[in-house]
Amino acid sequence: MALERTAIVVAALDLLDQTGLEGLTMRKLAEALNVQAPSLYWHFPGKPALLDAMANALLEDVARTPVDGAEHQVVLRRSAAELRRALQARRDGAKVYAGTFVMGENVLRLAETIIGALMRSGMSARTSMRAGFTLLYYVLGFVIEEQAWQRQVGADPANLAAQLAQWGGRFPAIEAALSHFSDADQDDRFNHGVDLILNGLGQHGPSERERMEALFRALKSGR
Repeated sequence: MALERTAIVVAALDLLDQTGLEGLTMRKLAEALNVQAPSLYWHFPGKPALLDAMANALLEDVARTPVDGAEHQVVLRRSAAELRRALQARRDGAKVYAGTFVMGENVLRLAETIIGALMRSGMSARTSMRAGFTLLYYVLGFVIEEQAWQRQVGADPANLAAQLAQWGGRFPAIEAALSHFSDADQDDRFNHGVDLILNGLGQHGPSERERMEALFRALKSGR
């Protein structure tokens, strides 16, 4: 049976769960598929191309819900939550995605959902693009830290406090906030960060020029 790209990506994601990103190699993937390495290079010229396909596959179920008429805050919160869940679903999922810049359908659908919602709210394409990437970077950073924290056996408040105490009180602000760093409610911590971004967008708001451009786009599209 001929080897297909989809089967390779599925196997690569399964291997990722076993070995992590650092342990994922083309040789190990070939062994898992019981094929010779050249068979993989027929579909992917190297590991970077494979990671691009894996990153796009990670977002298979993201931004599938129609957003017609939804407020941009609702769209951005939902998109951020769905992206986080998708990246959490695989070991080092956020690291895989962060190391790519792929123009796959799933990635483009998410970007279109976020940027489109912001533009419909009256923001310019420039502001919408920057705001969208800011949200993306936040989610990636949060999940990378979250997944690293989950794997670190000694990551608990007592150990962190003991390490910090070695500095003899030189970092009092960190000592005061340390208990909140390892908050058990990661969902609440994640949502707080999304709220900060959305609140910042609300204070920024569309300029008069951006509002006029949004009105022109709406008239041009017949809405």
